Amino acid sequence: MNKNKLVFANWKMNLHSEDVIMLVKSVVDKINNISGVDVVLAPSFPYLGIVKNLTKNSKISLSAQNVFWEESGPYTGEVSPEMLLDVGCTWTMIGHSERRQHLLETNEMINKKVLSSVSKGLNVVLCVGESYDEKRTDKTFESISDQLHRGLRGVREDLLSQIVIGYEPIWVIGSGEAASVNDIANVHNFISNELKAMFPSANYLPRIVYGGSVNRDNIEQIIKLDNVNGALVGNASMDCDKFCDIVLRVVK
Repeated sequence: MNKNKLVFANWKMNLHSEDVIMLVKSVVDKINNISGVDVVLAPSFPYLGIVKNLTKNSKISLSAQNVFWEESGPYTGEVSPEMLLDVGCTWTMIGHSERRQHLLETNEMINKKVLSSVSKGLNVVLCVGESYDEKRTDKTFESISDQLHRGLRGVREDLLSQIVIGYEPIWVIGSGEAASVNDIANVHNFISNELKAMFPSANYLPRIVYGGSVNRDNIEQIIKLDNVNGALVGNASMDCDKFCDIVLRVVK
């Protein structure tokens, strides 16, 4: 069982090759020898090879921001789990709210991606979260339960160790303000209980990490909460000092 905290850097559609090289070199120099935390970097597809080469002698892992569920075929623009493994990825992110919203990904599509990825040996961050309207109408738990049940449908219990649940309240992403500590605690506790009910005989349940305007000023109070096993970091992950501070405070 992996009890390490997880800090996952999602660069989204940002940074070019020179920026990537400078950032990764700096991050590796600063936190390469750290223990007790899994650090994962998720660049855009064109820069996976660059990041892999720069992190090959470090403890830092490589993730894609997306994946497709088929092994090969006439799927222009898509990338399979095997292709990700071939270029050195050990992780992929699935179901980020921006893909659900802007690219119309459904829970059924997300489930196919999860099943395909874990069966091939990739670790997965499955993102779930509620919209502003769902929160306003007290449907947070209903929405997240639906996403968990649909996203994890058919996953074998022995593969749950490859999955991390990323809770990202959609209404705070990019706002600069994280959800309240009380909101985070309530949802993470709900997710934990929901997973226990879904997989009652599992020896290992997915870690649960928080994402949504995480920064070095709020990470310490977030990481101290029960059932918070790490963080998904967006904007702050593209600044070496800010990101490394978050990593160090997670294992403090």
